[in-house]
Amino acid sequence: MSGLVELLPGLRLDPVSGPRPHTLATDPADELAERFGEIAATAVHPLEVVAAIEADGLTDSQIQQRYGRRDAFELGEELFSRAHGEAGDAGADAAVPNTRNAANAASATDAARAAKVSKNLPSRFRSVGASAWDVSAPRCALRGVLFALPGLAYLLYRPPHGLDGSIGAALLLSWGWSQAVAHLAYLRRGQEDQVGAAAFLLLGGAAGVVLAPLAASVMPGATAPTVAYAAGQALYFAAATALLVLGRERLLLRALTPVVLGAVWVVVSRRLGGAPPRWAGAGLILLALALALTAGWQETVPTLRSGRADHARVRVSRSEWWQAAGAGVFGLGVAVLTLAQIGSTTLALTLSMGGAEWFLARCRATTELALSRTGSKRRFHRLVLSALVRCLCGYLVLVAALVAATALLWPEAGGPGLVALAALAAAIWSAQLLQSLGLLGRATIAVATAGAAVVVARAAGVPAGAAQSTVSAVAALVLLLATAQAVGTATRHR
Repeated sequence: MSGLVELLPGLRLDPVSGPRPHTLATDPADELAERFGEIAATAVHPLEVVAAIEADGLTDSQIQQRYGRRDAFELGEELFSRAHGEAGDAGADAAVPNTRNAANAASATDAARAAKVSKNLPSRFRSVGASAWDVSAPRCALRGVLFALPGLAYLLYRPPHGLDGSIGAALLLSWGWSQAVAHLAYLRRGQEDQVGAAAFLLLGGAAGVVLAPLAASVMPGATAPTVAYAAGQALYFAAATALLVLGRERLLLRALTPVVLGAVWVVVSRRLGGAPPRWAGAGLILLALALALTAGWQETVPTLRSGRADHARVRVSRSEWWQAAGAGVFGLGVAVLTLAQIGSTTLALTLSMGGAEWFLARCRATTELALSRTGSKRRFHRLVLSALVRCLCGYLVLVAALVAATALLWPEAGGPGLVALAALAAAIWSAQLLQSLGLLGRATIAVATAGAAVVVARAAGVPAGAAQSTVSAVAALVLLLATAQAVGTATRHR
């Protein structure tokens, strides 16, 4: 936590000062004290009351005009103090301990009281170390590698007619479909329903394996090899989605080992003036696919057999269907943006996705810490915007470093340039942050609009590179502004 505090200069660790006294004979806040009395009485920190006030729709201007207080923070602190009296001030002090002076605590009683209150705090008011957003950097790095490794399969065995036409259509469908399936499975995992999650991964993956080749077969110029290739893509998407959702990244890495070894074989052979036979590349891809399918089957089917996957477990509510559809459209939009122009440099963007997850988690954890350590809305806004900018810039530095590394390894590398990749990365990261704040709908609309704009631009004859870079830059700006507004709302961090 102390390391993260150092990232935010000015972060207040001392107790929040009490509200200013009011001398009116009839205080207009008395009505609010009654309305929020139960919430304030059960709250363990003034910020819980602040969140309730914001959720009720009261703005700072309304609070100033109706109740004579500066903002929701001041009003929430006062209502908390009214409900708790002197104990409320003590509780607030204990809930925000000065960690730098903890070793010099006046007495063991104060330390015990602080520990008790801190234990009872909601997760959004705890330190970053106890935050749900405390993720492992090595695991995020591994996920980034796993996102990139399947691209090596195209080095071993190029698909018939490239990614155009039927194979491209199947790839877009599989990308979006896997996002929807993963969303439903994550919902069940969040409800501690492992059997339901396994059922969605198995049934959803099987449906995707049927739909992707079907989409490829109806495209103009479809042939048996292209449909077969599309089926293989869909099978891998189903297996990889199951393993990633269930947290079995190491099993997926083990399954992709043949593809990695084959890619090394190709690179070495080319430097020696030769190339491995085409059938060998196809064999290594099929071996990796078989290993991934086996691992996915072993992680889902036994879970289903150990529990009872009845109709209640796999039933999806209307809101969950809408959310899954939104996640699918979001994935489709990202796929269109990414695949508008691809090349060796696209590998840098794919590898950076693990870092994107880590920086997003750090941003969320930092804003939660700022929420629990600030006493004014203005300061809270300043701190969360600072965290947003720092995390986004850190992620873009990572993207630039990976692009530079790619250029060193493949001097003749093609694909999007650094500016285009940075804009695309910023757009995707901002959209993912909006999703994490519970704004999947806004993120989906923005990304889907950007994807549609790319399609329209390409149909109008705009070069792929220009369409991708321009649309990505505009989307990044819009999404970043929306994200900056969203992170400044306290209730989004509940």
